[in-house]
Amino acid sequence: MNRWNEIRTAYQLAKLGTVSATAKELGVHRATVMRHIDALEAAMETVLFQRNDKGYIPTQAGIELMQVAEVSDHHFSRLALKFKSIDEELSGVLRITAVEEMAQYLMPVVAHYQMKHPKMRVEFIGDLRNFALEYGEADIAIRAGARPTTPDNIVFELFSRELVFCAHSSYIERLGMPNSVNAMTEHHFVCLKDRAAHLAWNEWIYQHIESEKISVMATSMRSVFEAILAGCGIGILPKDTVETESELVELSLGETWQVSVWGLVHRDMYKLSKVKEFVALLKAMKQSQH
Repeated sequence: MNRWNEIRTAYQLAKLGTVSATAKELGVHRATVMRHIDALEAAMETVLFQRNDKGYIPTQAGIELMQVAEVSDHHFSRLALKFKSIDEELSGVLRITAVEEMAQYLMPVVAHYQMKHPKMRVEFIGDLRNFALEYGEADIAIRAGARPTTPDNIVFELFSRELVFCAHSSYIERLGMPNSVNAMTEHHFVCLKDRAAHLAWNEWIYQHIESEKISVMATSMRSVFEAILAGCGIGILPKDTVETESELVELSLGETWQVSVWGLVHRDMYKLSKVKEFVALLKAMKQSQH
């Protein structure tokens, strides 16, 4: 029998004694309370309350029903407290998906998070694929490119990164410095093998460079970085990465990409403390960079 709403209403009415008090407790209209009681009595084919000027008094059948409802209410209350305790304690797993290069930005946040919540385990999934948050494939996604428009996700910007052409000094010594975009077609290139639509800079290489000039196709940005560092060819990396590597040379060829990095959380998952805590730390990281 699917009468849980009516049983809950009858239980509160038996405790409080009046329709107005029950309506206030449940946050419903007085008419809803009376409708629930009438429907429950009709379904159970018995009278559950005696009506008088002082209110509603449960009959013997009503008392027996209330005893069952009281036990159920007690179990639900204990279950709610248990869930609340688990949520507040923050133990379990937080799954984050991002491209591998984001690890250098995220791991300091992960370390801070785990210092505050030592029982939490963080699973970092380094992958170019856009994981479906609505199906629970991950709790938080970090994505670069245009602002994501997937429905039911809360989206917040973390930071922006400038991407530039670069090459290792050993490559330039061997093949020379290209001085224009047109001249770059005579050089070798390194890029990602997967042509993800949101990676405009990677797509630029496929659209402007002949396939035989692409010397290395890698499945991760870490591999792209290592190939460029080894002198395999020209590639595209974040400007701050190029500036920290003394052997990398930025190529000023009139093409750069300003890429925003976004955090995504499904709106239902955002209610969980484990997720809200990590998002708060991510936003604090954003503030510290300004």
